[in-house]
Amino acid sequence: MVTWHKIYIYNEQIEQWDNQAIIEMPSDNEFAGYFFLLPKKMVFTISTNFSYFYFPDNWKFQLKKHTEKTQIDAVKMIALFQKDNDKIMQTFQTKKVNNSIISVRTHIPKKMEKDVSIANDLIR
Repeated sequence: MVTWHKIYIYNEQIEQWDNQAIIEMPSDNEFAGYFFLLPKKMVFTISTNFSYFYFPDNWKFQLKKHTEKTQIDAVKMIALFQKDNDKIMQTFQTKKVNNSIISVRTHIPKKMEKDVSIANDLIR
């Protein structure tokens, strides 16, 4: 059975192009300057600053940098993005479900300090 993984990234690392998303590798590892392509449907924006992408554990990433090419597996990709992923996840409340971490966004509305009036034609 295939397990799907989710990695949070900064929006500055993503560029949309046709039906693909170009994602830059983090700058604090041996693949700084490299990028890879994913289908656009595997990349999601969750705020003005953050996005995430999904991939199965058997996915092979084709990294490119000018004329250089290399291939890494899902385990290596998770390790390379671990630092940024953990930092971004701290900005959201998260919950682990079936070995996957999901985002739980909560919002506590502000208490209204105003009097509310209901128009008579709305009352039955």
